[in-house]
Amino acid sequence: MTPTPADELAAEGIGLDDAYAVDGPDANRELYASWAETYETVFLAEHGYEYHQHVAAAFCDGENELKGPVLDVGCGTGVVGAELARLGVSVIDGIDISPEMLAKAAAKSHDGNPTYRQLFEADLTTAIDLPDAAYAGIVSAGAFTHGHLGPDSITELLRVARPGARCSIGINSAHFEEFGFGDWLAEREAAGHITGLDFELRPMYSDTESDNPDHWTRIAVFTVT
Repeated sequence: MTPTPADELAAEGIGLDDAYAVDGPDANRELYASWAETYETVFLAEHGYEYHQHVAAAFCDGENELKGPVLDVGCGTGVVGAELARLGVSVIDGIDISPEMLAKAAAKSHDGNPTYRQLFEADLTTAIDLPDAAYAGIVSAGAFTHGHLGPDSITELLRVARPGARCSIGINSAHFEEFGFGDWLAEREAAGHITGLDFELRPMYSDTESDNPDHWTRIAVFTVT
């Protein structure tokens, strides 16, 4: 049997360069199918991953009790959901393109209960099979890390967010500049679709290189109107 690119990556050990090199939904599915088993125990541990903590903290900062479910976009193995639950968010759904990653997220628990209420397989390059105005919050720490997802993909997230929903969306700094996320979101604020737009620059890893934009995230924090 001829090995797939994901098989070769798994054999060699998957690194940051491999993750950033994938292009398109199919390549992402292959990558994460091989990565799911060791994603947290090897990759995240080796790099001192802290992206999820920054996105969750930005979401919860100054918030009173949230009334409604939160959608974790690109939830992966569930590290963002685990951090949200630790910070007091009680109802969390997750979507991700990888069923293997979702299986890991499904095993997460907090205070004896599953971390996630529901998990859905979804491709953000297409419409999401979720109802309008279903969520009181949207978080993401990974979906907008690779270049195949531009700012237009946020349109679906705004659709499933209810008026007043708080959003905390991490965007790889290199892609933030290249694809014009800042201008796109500013246009949505000018049009009255969102309000309170702010960007927080945070490191993704404890060993982040100061001059490497792929090691930094711009966290877009705003409220849906």
